[in-house]
Amino acid sequence: MLNQSAEYAVRVAVRLAKLEPGVWAQANDLAADVDVPANYLSKILHQMAAAGVLESRRGRGGGFRLGRPADAITMAEVVTPFDPPARYRDCLLGGSRCNAATACEAHAQWKPIADRVLAFLNETTVAQMAGSEVPRPRTGTRSQRVPRATPRGTRRVKSAKRMKA
Repeated sequence: MLNQSAEYAVRVAVRLAKLEPGVWAQANDLAADVDVPANYLSKILHQMAAAGVLESRRGRGGGFRLGRPADAITMAEVVTPFDPPARYRDCLLGGSRCNAATACEAHAQWKPIADRVLAFLNETTVAQMAGSEVPRPRTGTRSQRVPRATPRGTRRVKSAKRMKA
């Protein structure tokens, strides 16, 4: 139902919600974790940061993290930069004027579905999507970066330069 960019945005928001608060995740690590092409995800991450859903920080120890607590970010906020929820109010058959007074053939069946989709996006938080294991901030902890992801079934190999030393 969501377009591909919005689906990827949901995946990455849920992944970030599962990290300890304050942890910065790098785009390449997130791309591997949520199985999205790195270049494509990088653009999505920057759009999410511009929308205020994420924070970004350049340089060593930087990356991306949620802009607010996961329970304060709705799914509508996550998907709106890529797939505005208002489109569910549009006529399913593409009519220019579709409402109760000038309904299309699909209006009576589509409206309750569209209302439920909009309610879901507006009422469901990233924390709810991530499940009950969303970490809560601990006072006095320091920010950390998320460990670099390794694709399943592979092991990291030390570089030849390091192995000779």
